[in-house]
Amino acid sequence: MQLYTLNPFNELERLERQINRAFNEIAGDDNSRNWSIPIQLEEQAEAFILRALLPAINRDDLDIEVTRESVAIAGEYHKPQPGENNKRFYSEFPVGKFRRTLSLPLPVMNSDAKAEYQDGVLTLTLPKAPEAVHRVVKLNVFGDSQPQQLEPESSQS
Repeated sequence: MQLYTLNPFNELERLERQINRAFNEIAGDDNSRNWSIPIQLEEQAEAFILRALLPAINRDDLDIEVTRESVAIAGEYHKPQPGENNKRFYSEFPVGKFRRTLSLPLPVMNSDAKAEYQDGVLTLTLPKAPEAVHRVVKLNVFGDSQPQQLEPESSQS
């Protein structure tokens, strides 16, 4: 059995978006719809992997800004055009500009960030800053009270 946490504010926000969408459609203002792109953030040992779901958007319409503390993804969906043979055309695709900013839990090296866009998924690889990477140091414990120097390990081939 799965447990779900109920957040009444999420439901109110969803209702507000639906009401805004309805009023915008009546007014014919497609560019002011309230919507946001879904994202996924995964922390790995040396980097963060951020994925954003952006189906049917041209990579030239994306603007990505990475700082040490945050990532901003902006872009624009253009209004789909019906084909010549269509008698009826209905679309629920979002249109207009969007911007999503995400604060990162640790600093990253923004100059080494990489972006890839494939099959409607934007993948950003954000290497962690050296001071944020947890380094593991192996210590040897000796039984006597005299400190001992560790000899460097010789490489065996």
